[in-house]
Amino acid sequence: MSTSHDAAATKLTRTEFAVVRAYAQGMRPVDIANRYLLDPDDDGELTEHQAIQRILGLRDRLIQFALQHERQDIAEMFDALKGRSNTGMGRRVDALSQLERLGQGTPRMEHAVSLWFGPSLARRLHAAGIGRIADLVALANRRGAGWWRAVPRIGALSGEVVTRWLLAQKAYLRSAGGKVSLAPHIMPNSAHAARPRLQPLPLTADMAHPVPLEFMLPGRPAGGPAGHAEPLRLVRQWLAHRARSASTYQGYRRECERLLLWCAMGSRNLVGLTADDIQEYDRFLADPQPADFWQGPAGPRDRLHWRPFEGALSQPSRRAALRILHALYSFLYRQGHSERNPVADMAAPAGSPVPAAGTRASGMAAADALDAFVRWLGQPAHGARHRAAHAVALLMRRSGLRVREIAALRWSQLSMEGHATWIQIEARNPLRRRRPLDPETFAVLRTHWQDRGLGEDDIPSHCALVGPLQQPDTQRGRTKALAGALAAYSGSGLETLLRAMWGEFVRQDGGSTAGAARFTPRALVRGGRE
Repeated sequence: MSTSHDAAATKLTRTEFAVVRAYAQGMRPVDIANRYLLDPDDDGELTEHQAIQRILGLRDRLIQFALQHERQDIAEMFDALKGRSNTGMGRRVDALSQLERLGQGTPRMEHAVSLWFGPSLARRLHAAGIGRIADLVALANRRGAGWWRAVPRIGALSGEVVTRWLLAQKAYLRSAGGKVSLAPHIMPNSAHAARPRLQPLPLTADMAHPVPLEFMLPGRPAGGPAGHAEPLRLVRQWLAHRARSASTYQGYRRECERLLLWCAMGSRNLVGLTADDIQEYDRFLADPQPADFWQGPAGPRDRLHWRPFEGALSQPSRRAALRILHALYSFLYRQGHSERNPVADMAAPAGSPVPAAGTRASGMAAADALDAFVRWLGQPAHGARHRAAHAVALLMRRSGLRVREIAALRWSQLSMEGHATWIQIEARNPLRRRRPLDPETFAVLRTHWQDRGLGEDDIPSHCALVGPLQQPDTQRGRTKALAGALAAYSGSGLETLLRAMWGEFVRQDGGSTAGAARFTPRALVRGGRE
């Protein structure tokens, strides 16, 4: 955009006043323009049409200047000046003399933006709902240094022009009573490079400004849980394994530092976040506030003006961020630092690898369908194969066991403590090694053992907790048949069993409930981990 059209309006020069005065007195426009307005770069003299256009452009600025000084009468007088005319010539010349004696106007909050900016820029501001200077100041205060990103068709150049004008007029831009004025953090983009360098800063709730990952120090949020030193170390450890690709590392680092800062500002412990916290974080990504703390133009990571966001994230960007956090929490879960993966626990359609923002209702429907499936498996009219699938589904749904863990379960891994029953499994995560077995699941397992012809008092320690009633007529099946009732399902065998039962459930259900979920056996584990 041309600066001459979009920059803030100023008082006309003496030459420009002379041009309008000569035009008002009836001089030929082409003579006036070729004498006073001819640009050295113009090729030859101006035509009559070009001359009139340039003179009327000065007339429009004159009207704008008159309105800045609240001289509506003079503005209306020159608004009627469409070409050569002797009507009111004396009044117009006198009015020009009055305006020429006035100084440069001063903007006020209640002034329309059209009084101070060119027509093109003013139209774009109006289209974005910014009709007054007060609206422009409020937007800049709310969105920070990158306020212009919220106005369609205004780029960095126009944003720079307007921001410099706002700063130049800062002394005048104050609402009645001085309650609203331009915030101190507002500055043009070109001035950011002069900001001081960042210094390492602890992660606390009272941080004066955000810092990137390399400048973060362990800290404890005021009134919040201890342990920010551990999450910071764990995040850096996880990122170290993703340094092979520069672009991947930078994307992962960006999402990690955003989450670390969000946790610090809210006195949250990154390791202890829940699914509800992740839902709240997803909403935050859609509009990071306060904008002056979180948002700003892209720039060097070692300068004080660095900000984690350039603006609000779109839905695809938020989904990509959640995919990265899903990978982070999967790592923390596998290493035993987190009891659950809160991103996986977000309500989402079963079988979806990463929860999509805004899918709470569909996720609840999927969970309801899975619960209905488990109840259907337990119907009394069903046979032994259904009871085996019911036992597996309850172990996954209630105790959080995976298919491969159930396939490896043996009688020796059960333990009784009073009225409680526990299962001891092999897992890298120490929090998962001891899993509870609720009374209903234990009762279903007992029925399954009876179906296999096993007596509870004489079950060998190496007997599979869940096993098939008969083996397929294959070489592997015949080998397993030699073990009789002690044989175990394989992991793929359990998945085949569950998929077959789900297909039968869907056919009987007619799709009214089961259609809400896209089934995979891993979906039975709450959170979909497998």
